[in-house]
Amino acid sequence: MSIMCNEIEFIEHKLPFLYKYFDQIIFVDYDLVNKRNSTDGTIEYIEKFDDKYNKIKLIKDFDPNKITNYNGGGFIEKQKMFAEASKYVNDDIDLIWATDLDEFFDVELIENVENLYNNDNELITVDLPHKIFIYNQYNYLNKEDFYIAARITKHVKNKIYGHCNFDSYGKTIKYNKFCLYHFAFIGLRRTSFKLLKCYASNIEFVTKWIDNYKNSLLENKKYIKISHPNPALKLYTENYNGNFPSYLDVDSLCKKLNNDI
Repeated sequence: MSIMCNEIEFIEHKLPFLYKYFDQIIFVDYDLVNKRNSTDGTIEYIEKFDDKYNKIKLIKDFDPNKITNYNGGGFIEKQKMFAEASKYVNDDIDLIWATDLDEFFDVELIENVENLYNNDNELITVDLPHKIFIYNQYNYLNKEDFYIAARITKHVKNKIYGHCNFDSYGKTIKYNKFCLYHFAFIGLRRTSFKLLKCYASNIEFVTKWIDNYKNSLLENKKYIKISHPNPALKLYTENYNGNFPSYLDVDSLCKKLNNDI
């Protein structure tokens, strides 16, 4: 399941992959700031996708005012979006994967996770570290234990899943053999929007951060030195020249994301 808003660049790359390897795909589309659906073609792309096996459930009539049973952390609207998605999980689903659409992972991770559960009946949740990319695919935060919130958990019939609280459901392991490739801060428009909403209390720092990003794009830089948008973490980008999931056209993705200056 994934909650989303204006994710066209990511959905074009991720949905064909998800469709190939997963039995059910649930999307809740809602712009929690403007209180409307996506306007960038995300919905249209999903609706035109060849869903020949009837795997996709797209919820585009989400109304947070109608949700009273919800849980988790972060924005209340996101908690309610997870609660809404929970209603549609098929009973025969074994595991819930709730990665954001800007988070990608290797195909091999799927089998590895299944093996973890097959070998441990008490296991409930799996947490993965993130490689967080900033500006483009060549700059990332090099922190091997960058765990944000667990994205995988064992399905329980009729359970109302929460936003970013899977690790509270029971036995959780931090599995570092694989990671999530998280394109959290790529794309000037989407990153600026995110920072101005989430880090508005530090507006001077955020403004300088955005200016650094913009100027680097104008100068066509490949590598830049920039911090995580939360300066308290004291993390700065390093050069990344590693691999990405084989199905991901990372060059095309990052060019599209940064084509908004």
